[in-house]
This record gives sequence, C-alpha cells and structure tokens, in this order.
Amino acid sequence: MKWDIYFRNMNGGGDTIGYIDRRFSFTFSRLRHYIDSAAITLTDLNGPKAGVDKQCKVVIKPLGLKPIVVTEKRDTLVVAIDRAITRAGQCLSRRLKRRQVLARKLPAEQELGLVENL
Repeated sequence: MKWDIYFRNMNGGGDTIGYIDRRFSFTFSRLRHYIDSAAITLTDLNGPKAGVDKQCKVVIKPLGLKPIVVTEKRDTLVVAIDRAITRAGQCLSRRLKRRQVLARKLPAEQELGLVENL
C-alpha cells in the first residue's frame, strides 16, 4: 500500500507526519492488503483566522471497489485527522463486509433463478 500526504496553506512538520503514520497504521493494520493507495490532504481553510478551519481529507482507493473519500473539518488538526481516518476505516470495513455477503448470496440465488447472470 502506498500513501501520500499533502499540505495546503500550512506547514507540515515531522510530528504531524509521524502522527498520521501511526494513526493510519493502527486503523488500517488489518485492512492494508485491500488498499491500493491512499492520499491525505491537510488544509487550513481560513489561514491565521480563528474558528473551525482545519480540514483533513482522506481518499482511499481499495482494490476492486470505488474510492472512499472522507472530509472532516474541526478546530484542531489532530481531531480532524483522527475523525477522518476513523471514518474512512469504518467505511472500508462496511464495504468489504457487504462484498462478502453478496459473494455468498449471489451463487445460491443464481441457482434458484432469482438473479440473472451478470
């Protein structure tokens, strides 16, 4: 699995990259062989102004499935990173479970003539 980190309107330090690496590795440790590539984009929307202006966008490209895109806006960058990566992991897990359920049901339904051959 290959993944990239992009920074927009902010400086990215080694601490941030290390944190993302640990968080990403923990969340996707069991699912990493299903992922082709991933990209994380961190943005400061308002620049030096205050408010909810930190955005983390996670794009996961799983093998054989449509890409997963999760965007999270929060007060701090750490909270945005945590929430976006967690949501992306949950979404990937749900899609993989759905694919397994459909793979089990489809042959039985084809035998009964309930589903046309695809």
